[in-house]
Amino acid sequence: MRLISLLRVAAQAETLRWKRTGRGVAIQAALGAAAAVFGLMLLVMLHVAALIWLAEGRSGTTAALIVAGVDLVVAALLGWLAARHAEDPIQVEAQRVRDDALRQVGDTASRAMVLAPLLRSRNAKKGLIGAALTAAVVGFVARR
Repeated sequence: MRLISLLRVAAQAETLRWKRTGRGVAIQAALGAAAAVFGLMLLVMLHVAALIWLAEGRSGTTAALIVAGVDLVVAALLGWLAARHAEDPIQVEAQRVRDDALRQVGDTASRAMVLAPLLRSRNAKKGLIGAALTAAVVGFVARR
């Protein structure tokens, strides 16, 4: 019964971890989309206004370069905000719970594999040899 509850806890932790991971990806996608929309609006509205304003005292080329530099800074800032990856503490905790539950499942299963030959055997000496061989095999496999 403990094995089933540990597997259930591991499955629930994995489900929570995937939900939180999906939530983080959705937030990053929304920030990226907002950056793109803002970038397009910036190109249309501010370019026209800035070029008109800057061209009064300068040449048209200088005014266009100034506007492009400002656009580059804003786009880089929004792109950096969309690309940064902060770990969600709930996601990290869910992954830790899943790993602990799966480790305990492995421990419980290996104990059951070691004790099974003892319980099945009618001869105590034969059962001990089977248990020792099973423990050696499980230990060898667990190290790989």
